[in-house]
Amino acid sequence: MWKLPKGLEWLAALFLFLMLREWMLPLKELTDTGNLTHFYYIAAGVLLLDLVVRWRWLTFPIKVAAVLWLLYSQFFVTPFFDTEWIKEIYLRIMHDFPLILQQNWTEMSPISRNGLFYLLLVTLVSLLTYLVLEQRQGLWFVFLTELYLAILDTFMPYEADGAIIRTLAIGFLLLAVTHLNAMQKVASVAGKGQLTVWNSLIAPMLIISLTVGIAYAAPKKAASWPDPIAFLTGKETGAGTSYMKKVGYDNNDDRLGGPFIQDDTLVFIALTNEKTYWRGDSKDLYTGVGWQKGSREYEPILEPNQYQWGNILYRNMEMKQVTASLEFKGGEPFSTIFYPGQIKKLTHYTPQNATLVYDKQNQQLEVRDGKINLIQSQANQKQTITVPNTMLMKLYNYRLEAEVPVVSEKALTNAGTEYPEEIKKMYLQLPKNLPPRVRELAQSVTKDAATPYQKVRAVENFLRSSGQYKYETKDVPVPKQGQDFVDHFLFESFRGYCDHFSSSMAVMLRSVGIPTRWVKGFAPGTRTGDDGNGREIVEVRNKDAHSWVEVYFPGYGWIPFEATSSFISPVRVNYDLNTVEQQQPTAVPNLGQQNSPDRGDGRLDELEGEDGNTSRGFAIPWEVWAMIPVLLAAGSAIVWKRRRSLTVWWIHRQMSTQQDSRYAEKYKLLLRLFENVFTNRHQGETLREYVNRLTISGDKRQDLWYLTQLYERVHYGYKDMEEKAKTIANKMIEQLSQQLKP
Repeated sequence: MWKLPKGLEWLAALFLFLMLREWMLPLKELTDTGNLTHFYYIAAGVLLLDLVVRWRWLTFPIKVAAVLWLLYSQFFVTPFFDTEWIKEIYLRIMHDFPLILQQNWTEMSPISRNGLFYLLLVTLVSLLTYLVLEQRQGLWFVFLTELYLAILDTFMPYEADGAIIRTLAIGFLLLAVTHLNAMQKVASVAGKGQLTVWNSLIAPMLIISLTVGIAYAAPKKAASWPDPIAFLTGKETGAGTSYMKKVGYDNNDDRLGGPFIQDDTLVFIALTNEKTYWRGDSKDLYTGVGWQKGSREYEPILEPNQYQWGNILYRNMEMKQVTASLEFKGGEPFSTIFYPGQIKKLTHYTPQNATLVYDKQNQQLEVRDGKINLIQSQANQKQTITVPNTMLMKLYNYRLEAEVPVVSEKALTNAGTEYPEEIKKMYLQLPKNLPPRVRELAQSVTKDAATPYQKVRAVENFLRSSGQYKYETKDVPVPKQGQDFVDHFLFESFRGYCDHFSSSMAVMLRSVGIPTRWVKGFAPGTRTGDDGNGREIVEVRNKDAHSWVEVYFPGYGWIPFEATSSFISPVRVNYDLNTVEQQQPTAVPNLGQQNSPDRGDGRLDELEGEDGNTSRGFAIPWEVWAMIPVLLAAGSAIVWKRRRSLTVWWIHRQMSTQQDSRYAEKYKLLLRLFENVFTNRHQGETLREYVNRLTISGDKRQDLWYLTQLYERVHYGYKDMEEKAKTIANKMIEQLSQQLKP
């Protein structure tokens, strides 16, 4: 029943476990798997059983029992020897069995999903143990592991550089050990011979360590081929890229910028009584290249249709009640809830088992796949709590009740600067290496503004209306490595889209002490009709993905502002300043006293020439003018030197376009070829005299003589050629023409 593995077999099993570990490590980053310990236990346990048990079929009950124990430790608090938990597992599996056949994994219970995955992992490890360790078929597994890691590194947000190097070293060592183990079995050795076998491992280990180490540590030239996935998926985020992305809503904003192409894919259709922003998420941490989330506070919502939100964004303002029904049609539904203004209620959603995780700091709603039970240990006692599932879910339709503010200009002007400490801590953050000229520009733009509201309007007007910054989606450069995203837009590129404008407004306002955050979602969309009851039918597409800013005003909350020049803010504003205040208009940047930054040798003027906004023409340097005659002379010399070759090429091209029935024209072209390749025909010289004078081989002369006689018969005798003779003549012309080269 038992067998005692040898040292090489233990070593091979260790290397195989390390290879399996490389398959499991990406799960922690690419999925919601928080702990891989259970997977390691299964892989190590199966390897151990298959090593020490002689008959593999005997290990099956032990492996199943281990899977049951793992499920028990995860989901149950009843005594282990109580059969109730086994019955519960059996009932869950029977209930989920039709879902397994339908491959509807998201609707299955966590117990069934985990159990199925554990059994699949047990089966795979057992099969690999047999094929790799016993049958010595390990090369394909090493290759498959490298391919798996390469695909993850290319297509997924997973850095597999180290994993690929480790797998290469471990894989070669695994092959070497299994090969030596097989040799040891064929030619058994004892005593010093055992030491010889182990010594034979030193050479491959040194070679593998040396080659892999040098390859990893040696300086390497940067990739000459760009990442192809940037072009295929439009998700390139590397610095310096110029590949087109597709516009659309994306949760990853770690690195902004780069060109994109418009995408008209339909995302959802909304029926609403107010066209406004569709808010998805906000972010507070500006990194210099993009936006991330800082500290967060989450609230689980197990019954969303019974939950009521308070004034999460706006306070002490006039509100308009909004109702909206969203149905995701053409595009892929999102796990984020998009809502107008501030959400109050969420109902009539599908699937109905959805739960929510509410990010209270950023007012984001993330949809989860139902509920799960977790076991918590407190004071040596276990208790079960119900929380939203860790797996995301996508809603296909839902109904919203919300509020949008009617912003009082007078109230915001008088709001003051009594910001709470937690607001200042989170929403005045800026990178330490932010270039000083960004702050200086913000101070210059807002120097005539007396209140925060006037400063906000001054920065907004500067970005939207100063004429210095152009909305552009295709010809959009990316900052160099280490260069600040906002600084690059404000002082070098002068062109971009909503991410550039909104990020610049947020950073500029923060630099003058006004709490601001970056918000994203969708623009209002396109009206396509109405339902006859005062509600509009709106189509929102990928091209409507948008970002804007929210500015905090004490006592009133987060008010949205629009910095992008080509977008109109949908926020309702009540211009209720009194007469005296109306005579003091909102501050705008003093562009007359501000030095216009260098645009890069008129590059932006050239781009904006079609809009008639250029202030100076583009001057061609004198060096370019001087090069033009030189290039023309060089080109003419090359053409003159190769004139015969070009003439022959042109005659060949004309002959290829002539029809076979036009023998006389093809013969004349052939004669021109001979004249260009050999010698010209003298004035008054007959065709026969010219053919006799040519210095050519006998075969060519005979063929040309035959073709000349045919031409004379057709041209002077007015006789038609027979089809057979015509076919032969055309073949002879083709052969002769191919042999003639200058």
